[in-house]
Amino acid sequence: MTQSFYTTMTRRRFLSTSAAALAANAVSSGAPAQGAKFRRWEISDPGMPPRILDSYKKGIREMLNRPATDPRNWYRNAFIHIFDCPHQNWWFLAWHRAYIGWLEATIREFSGDTQFALPYWDWTKTPRVPVAMFDDVLDPNNAAFIPTFQQFNAQFDAPVTALWATFSQEQKDVLAQRGLSSTADFWSAVAAAPAGMFFEQPAARGLSRVSPDLDRTTQGTVSLPTIRSALRTANFAGSESGTDAAGFASAKASSHNDQSREGILESQPHDNVHGAMGGPAGNAFMVSFLSPVDPIFFLHHGNLDRLWDVWTRRQAALGRPTLPQGADLTAWSSEQFLFFSDPNGQPVAKTSAGDYTAMSVFDYDYSPGSGEDQVPAAGPAVAALPVTQAFSAQITSATIGASAPAGGVVQVPAAALAPSAPQAPPRVAEVTLNIGPTDQGRRFRVLVSPEGGAPIEAGGITIFSHHVHGPTTFTVPLPENLVVTAAAPAANVPLDIRVVPLEPAPGAAPSTRFRATATSPQVAKITVRTN
Repeated sequence: MTQSFYTTMTRRRFLSTSAAALAANAVSSGAPAQGAKFRRWEISDPGMPPRILDSYKKGIREMLNRPATDPRNWYRNAFIHIFDCPHQNWWFLAWHRAYIGWLEATIREFSGDTQFALPYWDWTKTPRVPVAMFDDVLDPNNAAFIPTFQQFNAQFDAPVTALWATFSQEQKDVLAQRGLSSTADFWSAVAAAPAGMFFEQPAARGLSRVSPDLDRTTQGTVSLPTIRSALRTANFAGSESGTDAAGFASAKASSHNDQSREGILESQPHDNVHGAMGGPAGNAFMVSFLSPVDPIFFLHHGNLDRLWDVWTRRQAALGRPTLPQGADLTAWSSEQFLFFSDPNGQPVAKTSAGDYTAMSVFDYDYSPGSGEDQVPAAGPAVAALPVTQAFSAQITSATIGASAPAGGVVQVPAAALAPSAPQAPPRVAEVTLNIGPTDQGRRFRVLVSPEGGAPIEAGGITIFSHHVHGPTTFTVPLPENLVVTAAAPAANVPLDIRVVPLEPAPGAAPSTRFRATATSPQVAKITVRTN
């Protein structure tokens, strides 16, 4: 029987302990911090003004009603995510800060609410779709959205052709790197699911008002232990070569169109919440790169952006760098984001990643949420961190979903698994899978068995990136309750790490995304990284 380091409790106990932890961790919501004009509220915070959701709905409806030729049309805004969104590299957080910031400004304009700021969804506190997100146009199954791919294609075919003719050579180069060299490529990518990204109603969102809970594995990937591990990551971005931890923002890459290694934040809460929104059948815009069609996308990424702010304040309090350093900072800051539009429908002036390093670019702050307890009081800089140690697994079975669970065994010195100081970086397993285009949306659990004991569920893997194929590395924190009994610190502890398909809910028809096939991903490499 599989144990879990985050779900060995009843639903009622989970809710009560989460609420207690959050109450202890958070400070008073209050007003925006001095100097911030706008406050982004947690959607369940009683201090959130009721007008916020009304303004969000009003703005969405106006964007849905805009002609398909208008960059501010709701679906046109979602296209930007297909054209330009970086995943699996160190521009992941900065790009999304820009994306949700410009959408927020447009909603502010269209709603007429001059104080509007997007709410965020603290899934650690509330591991289910907030009930308000099933109301009116906050649910993509609402009648105001386009219900079928045929209607979608009819409305956007000519406007997409016209749009393509306006792209600069620089924009065309970005699109080509993403396999979108022509409008034919675009329509192939956004075809009706399961072949493409467009999910017809009533499958625009898989989780429903009567079944809103995130699945058990995803609840673990957003749990406080996982969030703590992400926030304790000591570096902004690791190397492309894998000589160190992937980093809080994921690892370096040559451009924001290239893949590298995913850190804990992207691998765990980000990817798995996207995957969980598909429900048992795996159907939802949120499982695809058309995910911004679902208004909950912006609440999900708002929480990730908030956690970036928490991590930044933690790093500053510990005297650690909050951004890349030296030549890395120059390379990272100068990367160009060329597809954003402002509330007037015009290309934005701020096109560099470096424009989005601070929340002051959009003049907002957040009401406190999960993870605030990880920000210590400011003090002297911590001692230089030890170089991480890496231990490679011997892969014993490669094919995920085959009769033998895929994975391998890593020999790790007992001393490397001993309890560490609170400021120490997390111990992780980096799992590299060979994936192909047909693997988009597939979901897996990662199980760890110390010393031949019962497996403990350490995290999940959701394959979320339509243009990525080949070796792809995901980071899973080792469980906090990993107990080893080696006789001496120098003795090796065998950690058996397995990647298995995520099972559908009892009684539910399994999605093709859960089943093993002839083209199932292969486990190429597993590395345990410790301090």
